[in-house]
Amino acid sequence: MALQDDDQLTRVAFSASEVADAARAEALRLLDADTALHTEWIAGLAVNSAAPDEVLRRVFTVDPLPDARYWLAYRKLSPHAARAAVAHRDPQVRGMLAENPHLPPDELAVLTEDPDPKVRRIALVMACEYAVELPTELTVRLAAAPEARLRYFATGLPGLPSETLLSLAEDPDPRVRAAAIDSWSLPRLRPEVRAAAEADPDPQVRKAVARATHVDVPLPTTVEDFLSETDERRRRDAACTAPLTPALSAFLASHQDDSMRHGAARNPHTPTALALTLATDPDPSVRLAVSLRADVTEEQRAAIDYTVPPGRHPVPAWVEERFDDPDALREIAASSHVLLRRGVTRAPKLPSDVVERLATDDDYFVRLMLCENDRAPHELLVEMFADWNGLSWGSMAYHRNFARPGLARFANDPNHRLRYAALFDSSAEPELVERLSHDEDDMVRRHAAVDPRLPFPRLVELLGANGMPRAAAQNPALPTELMHQLLDVAGVAHVGR
Repeated sequence: MALQDDDQLTRVAFSASEVADAARAEALRLLDADTALHTEWIAGLAVNSAAPDEVLRRVFTVDPLPDARYWLAYRKLSPHAARAAVAHRDPQVRGMLAENPHLPPDELAVLTEDPDPKVRRIALVMACEYAVELPTELTVRLAAAPEARLRYFATGLPGLPSETLLSLAEDPDPRVRAAAIDSWSLPRLRPEVRAAAEADPDPQVRKAVARATHVDVPLPTTVEDFLSETDERRRRDAACTAPLTPALSAFLASHQDDSMRHGAARNPHTPTALALTLATDPDPSVRLAVSLRADVTEEQRAAIDYTVPPGRHPVPAWVEERFDDPDALREIAASSHVLLRRGVTRAPKLPSDVVERLATDDDYFVRLMLCENDRAPHELLVEMFADWNGLSWGSMAYHRNFARPGLARFANDPNHRLRYAALFDSSAEPELVERLSHDEDDMVRRHAAVDPRLPFPRLVELLGANGMPRAAAQNPALPTELMHQLLDVAGVAHVGR
């Protein structure tokens, strides 16, 4: 047994040596490659998930960083890459990096104190936008920054200590004072500070106080109150949601304004019998609203001549309220109304029998919307991945139920998307990956080029001018030695730790 183990180790060592020799030979062959090829390697290595720290430190010394605006602000970088990118000397690069929603909090924290004011502002805005928890001591420093704009944005930082936020209500800049005042902070201000805010000479501070002390007046529910209401938005809200008296319901159901009849048709407080009188309304939106009511039977619903406009529609509130009721989900999934069936696809805990039913629904968009559910079946995801032409088609390949053994059967399919799907088969052999790296479709070739199962000789070939050098440089199976050799050829300097 020991002799067999020794033989195996020898074979592995010999194989590794051959790979290294091939890498060195290919790097030498590419020494005369043009600078455009060098650019492709650098951009690929920057987003290579397996690139070690020392490679990435070299990559992010390159100035200008190749095509950074096309990938730096949205691609998910490895922690090593993010750390190296934060140290780039070009503030434009650091600014683009600060916009990246995938940037680790530690690196975003560094950028909030960047030497460049624009980078600082971008980083702080992103921390507020994505509710990134920065260290408490850092939020306090940002709230005391010399720049008023930074103090203004600091008021929105999660984790900012309460006493610091309250102190900003006394800031010299009126924009900062206004941003620090809301319904939480205003009652907690010292009496003299609150009095000063209420009498502030700047109108935006006084408006902030007014918003903080605003109390919503109940919507009108009677005909008298409705007619005396002057705010058109409140009238429309009342028609849709207020607990209307029978008299106001009848008044709105016969209103000459289509939007008011539409509101009455939607309002769950409108009596069912009155709502059904709108089932033959001349306005199609009114008829559609009646057809979506919870208190309408399936027979009544089917008798309404409604039209479903194209595009997405909100899930009816009453359907969403039943998301945790399996029996209700089964009933809604069997409805004749396509918008109810589409709405039920959003339920996070769909029973398996409901999933099966919706996966074979006659309506294309019921099936498509089901693909956004965590419980969408594999077969449906593949079907829609191959057929749907909307922007979301590519994301289906990253659904948790998409990739699985068996997809390799599509390697010769006429549909290039299905050939692409074959690469998501974990059991696909390296020979299949290599064959697809020669595919006529760019997307298929590119995906094969980054596949770590791609045989090494083909991977090296793709680094050349006639291959896909950027995608090949992203391949996590690329040996570290070859990564360094590519950077050497491109003239990128070595850096110390």
